[in-house]
Amino acid sequence: MISDKILNVAVYCSAAGDLPESWVDAARELGRWIGRRGATLVYGGVDAGLMTVVARGVRDGGGGRVTGVIPDLRRDMASPLNDTEIAVAGLAERKAVMCRMADVYVVLPGGYGTLDEFFTTLADILFNRLTGKTIILYNPDGLYDSLLAQFDTLVAAGLIRQGSFECIRVAASVEELISSLERYTSEN
Repeated sequence: MISDKILNVAVYCSAAGDLPESWVDAARELGRWIGRRGATLVYGGVDAGLMTVVARGVRDGGGGRVTGVIPDLRRDMASPLNDTEIAVAGLAERKAVMCRMADVYVVLPGGYGTLDEFFTTLADILFNRLTGKTIILYNPDGLYDSLLAQFDTLVAAGLIRQGSFECIRVAASVEELISSLERYTSEN
């Protein structure tokens, strides 16, 4: 049961800077929630973009921990906010480690790396029939609307079974994001 152990929250997000302030605020609030909860952030571990914002939020929140899973090519970018660093050879190994460590996954705004992490996690959950795993997709300003519509298209075409995406919870606001995490922890 989650309440009997430390909750590990994998966060997939952008390393890019200069993003909309509302997205930055949401990343900060997510980090603060992780910190207040005494949970562990499991993330890409570099000092860049939303990754830095979430990690700093954990620190601001209090009792949380920060675990960075860092590919060898990015070791020089490791965040000073990391309590623990796990060195991995590359992105494939980073995704595998993060998938294995996490209890719940949060997808914030991000580019190809974030989408790759999201799809790898989704495929792992579906292929291996992992029950109790949840992905919370933060969808500010409709950022992921076309992706969600594509899922419907794939189901309608018979390429993916109806109900396959029940492990995904979509949150349009930071309040919905935190509420989804609270619901996850109360259910598990």
